[in-house]
Amino acid sequence: VLHAGDYCSPFALRAFEGIPFQSGVVMAPPGHEDAIAAAVGRRFPVRAGGSSRADSVAIGIAALDPAPRDYVVVHDAARPFVSPEEVGLVIAAAEESGAAIAVMAVADTLKRWDGAWISGTVDRAEIAAAATPQVFRADVLHRALRDAPPSTDEAARCEAIGIRVAAVPVSRRAFKITWPEDLAIADALARNLAARESEGGS
Repeated sequence: VLHAGDYCSPFALRAFEGIPFQSGVVMAPPGHEDAIAAAVGRRFPVRAGGSSRADSVAIGIAALDPAPRDYVVVHDAARPFVSPEEVGLVIAAAEESGAAIAVMAVADTLKRWDGAWISGTVDRAEIAAAATPQVFRADVLHRALRDAPPSTDEAARCEAIGIRVAAVPVSRRAFKITWPEDLAIADALARNLAARESEGGS
């Protein structure tokens, strides 16, 4: 829940408003379908998701039943501030390569540890944080879901069976709301966006 009681989903969907999707579906936590449907409006139907991201994506793909050469866009509602321009860049990259995801540069020095002691430092020049949207040609995504074991995202399943995935850098506004303190950051961003929209409309 963000500023003014909005769910993340309507904020996340704003970045997709100008894209002429043939179809779409919003996956909701089981038991929250009606609330999410009221928040996002009528553009896309809302269905109950599964117990994991992998399950929810599989349910969504089954509902959409895309043709092999269609493109499937997967986006986390917990990343509500990605821009329309960034979405367009990821889609364009997928149309060229068959699979593409948004990535964010890593600013922190990354350490390996065992829970108590540091065991090494990771070269962050070779590291990017996976984000969304993640976009796949449907035949590529179907093969990854069929042949690769479940993972934390669809790109990892593509990687597991040798499918190359293009990386598209996006801003840090594509961060994932994960920890309680992330809500304060998200709320500030939502308020800022609302104020800018109000100024633009006056």
